[in-house]
Amino acid sequence: MRKVTITKLSKPVKDFLAQARKGRGILVQDENGRARFGVVRYVEASAAAKERAWKDIERIQRKVGRMMRKTGKTEEEFDRLLQEEEA
Repeated sequence: MRKVTITKLSKPVKDFLAQARKGRGILVQDENGRARFGVVRYVEASAAAKERAWKDIERIQRKVGRMMRKTGKTEEEFDRLLQEEEA
């Protein structure tokens, strides 16, 4: 991914992206109507939301750890199971 500051963008690009800033996403399609790019405004989570998310992750990790110990499974087995589900 390439990062660029808004100030380095040309005025037409800034004007185009301003549509996404107004809360509307932008879907760029090719000549055949197939979606090629999507542009959405990035909204950073609040500090409170980030803290809640980390607490949720830690809670899930504890649950998984307890279940792995209870069933005698290893982290490698758990990882393999997750990868199989994603395939």
